[in-house]
Amino acid sequence: MRYRPFGASGMAVSALTLRLADSSRLRASEWRALIFTALENGINSFQVEGDSPELLKGAAEAFASVERRLLFLTWRVRGDAAALDHQAVDGLLKSAFDDLSLDYLDLVLINDPLTPALPPAFEAGLRSLYDSHAIHGLGIASRGDIDPHLLKNGMVTTISSPFNLSSGWAERHRIRHASTHDFAVIGEDFWPQALREGGEMSAPKPSLWRRRSDPLADIGGYEFLHATQGWSGEDICLGYALTEPSLSTVRITADTRADVERLAAVVERDLPNGVCAQIEMARFSAQEREKAANRT
Repeated sequence: MRYRPFGASGMAVSALTLRLADSSRLRASEWRALIFTALENGINSFQVEGDSPELLKGAAEAFASVERRLLFLTWRVRGDAAALDHQAVDGLLKSAFDDLSLDYLDLVLINDPLTPALPPAFEAGLRSLYDSHAIHGLGIASRGDIDPHLLKNGMVTTISSPFNLSSGWAERHRIRHASTHDFAVIGEDFWPQALREGGEMSAPKPSLWRRRSDPLADIGGYEFLHATQGWSGEDICLGYALTEPSLSTVRITADTRADVERLAAVVERDLPNGVCAQIEMARFSAQEREKAANRT
């Protein structure tokens, strides 16, 4: 496992962050085993975004086995951030601090409220926890630009943004700008749904006429994701996301110990020769086709 600085926090986090979300299929012992497997593979960053008793029990048991200072723990608050109030803070206190038996959280991650400020009651509760060092930072998850006034409220240390091999200039500029201004950046959605199982982003097989008239007709598809020996499409997408130096960590989801081990192994692998070029050609041709469609 490799480690990267988490913004200006002074903390080094694993290149991968394991997402722990509610699942009716997993018992507490299975959650505990999943987290232990992650720890054994060098993952020290975890994002908790569920509150089922089985998840919280298994996670609490696993986290208790490790020195707290060695872990980076994020609590994810879902829902409309503009509607959060003191009840959201109360729920955070119960689930994260009582049920997980934590003394502090490294990060609380919320959706972008799309406003210059957080709801007053929610911000007051968070501010109290921040001032008492019960939380060390606030993160904003967004697919677009975040209001600069919100980023300057003193608690925000992190942004969480999609990044994958189809990300365009705007997404790349956004995360690199955040990184250069000392915000930690969590990469989400490294394996977008559109690229799974053959992917709708794969270009259709061009007709003979199109092959003759379109110089991009024979390039730019994502078929290589499913035809690269020794690599799955998910592994290639993760390997590519890990090449972006602006990302402090890339969030992964895994339901089995084998999946954790496989994804952790990608960190130490180099992408096969030619794959990066295929990725760039695919993105370029997709952009050109979009421009051509807009002109017609």
